[in-house]
Amino acid sequence: MTAKSTSLGVSGGGFDIESIDTFGGQIQRPNSRDDFELTMDEIPTSTQDLDWIFHGTSPTGISITTSQINDYRLTYLWTNATGVTSATQAITGNSVEAYRQSYVGLNNTSLEYNMDAGEHLTSPIAFKTAFEDSDGSVNFKKETKPTATATMSALASYTGSNKF
Repeated sequence: MTAKSTSLGVSGGGFDIESIDTFGGQIQRPNSRDDFELTMDEIPTSTQDLDWIFHGTSPTGISITTSQINDYRLTYLWTNATGVTSATQAITGNSVEAYRQSYVGLNNTSLEYNMDAGEHLTSPIAFKTAFEDSDGSVNFKKETKPTATATMSALASYTGSNKF
């Protein structure tokens, strides 16, 4: 995707505790975790920037080719490294800092297009995923790289069986 992100929001992953009365006091029972929701405002730089959501892996410029619900991985990277071309690449260097968040199993829940009086096309977009999948493994990964000699490894290609 070549659209420019103007904002990012990540919410969810929290849970609530319920107290249950017993004969000797109370016990706590955690409820299930909230779904993660990722929202962003995109400024498309091409008419096809966000069409991949509706086309799957073989986008076309003239028609929507599938009604399939696809799973996505979104990765966000904040770094002072130069020459970075992908949020999934390895980050190295002694004076380089980096922080990366990856979320998997995401489904697009909302995509809108808006044009303001200044003729700027913007696209608020939202994705949602469960905190964990059916085998109990979490659907997110957060990584940091301090300025020391640590290396942030590259992420593997995303598939249904390989998240990170």
